[in-house]
Amino acid sequence: MRENMNKNYVMMWVAIFILTAISIFNIYGYYSLNEKIHGISGKFYILNTSSNTTEKRTNESILFPVERSIPIVAVSSDGEGVVGNLIVKLIPGNNNVLINTNPFLETDIQYSANKAVAVAKLRSNYNYDKDFILDFKAGDARLIGGESAGAAIAIATIAALENKPLKNEAVITGTINPDGTIGRVGGIIEKAKAVADAGYRYFLVPKGQSVVTYYERQLVREPFGFGFEILNMRYVPKRVDLKKIAKEEWGLNIVEVSTIEEALPYFIGD
Repeated sequence: MRENMNKNYVMMWVAIFILTAISIFNIYGYYSLNEKIHGISGKFYILNTSSNTTEKRTNESILFPVERSIPIVAVSSDGEGVVGNLIVKLIPGNNNVLINTNPFLETDIQYSANKAVAVAKLRSNYNYDKDFILDFKAGDARLIGGESAGAAIAIATIAALENKPLKNEAVITGTINPDGTIGRVGGIIEKAKAVADAGYRYFLVPKGQSVVTYYERQLVREPFGFGFEILNMRYVPKRVDLKKIAKEEWGLNIVEVSTIEEALPYFIGD
C-alpha cells in the first residue's frame, strides 16, 4: 500500500515537472518569436528615424517608388539629332547610382551620372536612404554621350527628391559640374533641329553656345605659277546665330543657361 502511494507521489511530481518545462518552453518561444518579428520589422522600416513624417514617406516609397521622366537629346552615330527619354527612379537603398541603358552609352556616363546626382542631393533635403536608377532610352541613336546629359539628369533627380512634377516644354543639353554650373557640349545644331521637330518650345544650351561656329567645305582657286591655277579644298569657318535661325525657321526658343538654378524654372514649377 505504502509502496503504491510512493509511486503515485513520484509520478505526480514527474508530471508537474514535465508540465512546468512545457510551459516555460512555450513562454520562451513566444517571446523569442516576438523578438525576431520586432527585429525584422525594425530592419524593414528603419531607413530614417529622424521624424514620423520622414518614416511615413520612406514606407510609402517602398510601396510606390518615385519616378520622374525628362527628355534628353543626343547625336546618333549617323550625325542626326535624336530626342530620347530619361527616367529617374528612387527606391529604398544605400545611396547607389544604377544605370539601365538602351542603347549603349559612352563610358563617361557613370561619372557624369554620379556628378549629376551629387549636385541634386546637395540642393535637396536628402537623407541618404535611397538608390537612384537611371533608365536611358534614345530611339534610333546607337550611342549616347553621357556628359551631355548631365544637366538633364540633375534636373530630373531634383524633381524626384523634392517630389515635384516636371513640365513638358523644354529640353536641355549640357555637362554638369560639381558646383552646379553647366558646361559646353557638341552637336548643338543637330540637337536643336531634333528638339524643334519633336515639338518642344524651349531648348536650353550652355552659356555662349547659341552662336555656333561650323566649318564649311569650299573649293578655292589658287595660283600655281606660269599662269596656271589649281583647285584646293578648304574648310572655312562660319558663325551662325542659332537663336535667330531656330526662332524664325523652326519656332524654337534657344535659351542660354550658366547654372542648374537658371535652368530649373523651365522644368519645375513653384
